[in-house]
Amino acid sequence: MKRTRNAFTLVEMLIVVAIISILAAMAISSFSNAAQDSRAVVVSQQLASVQEAVNNWAARQIGRVTAVGGNPTSIEQVRVIYNAPTTASGRLAVFAGYLDESTRSTLSADDTTGQVTSDAMRQTGRWLTLPAWDPAVGKYPKVQITP
Repeated sequence: MKRTRNAFTLVEMLIVVAIISILAAMAISSFSNAAQDSRAVVVSQQLASVQEAVNNWAARQIGRVTAVGGNPTSIEQVRVIYNAPTTASGRLAVFAGYLDESTRSTLSADDTTGQVTSDAMRQTGRWLTLPAWDPAVGKYPKVQITP
């Protein structure tokens, strides 16, 4: 007489549970990596937005006719204006009008550390710095992202 099986054995059930567990772990890992990757993209976009605002501000200031004497503003004078505030919030305020509203509303400056951060930056452990405008570095100030 032949025996028929109507159910799974314990070994078959354990194998199925192990396979499902492995697949679930891989799915959860990819979702958490996707969230971290999206934060990194936001941080890169914010860096680009701040650098573009600095560049636009500086370009608009150079050659602008001043009220005193009516002389065009030189790049050296614009550099002095940018370097005058020594705090992160002071430098951010210099060109804040050139930032789009969504970026401006998310950025905050900490004058004790010199860091400019947003929620995405804090979650990724990164921040922006607005160092003094050194003419040897380039035509315009260079916004730096750390680390």
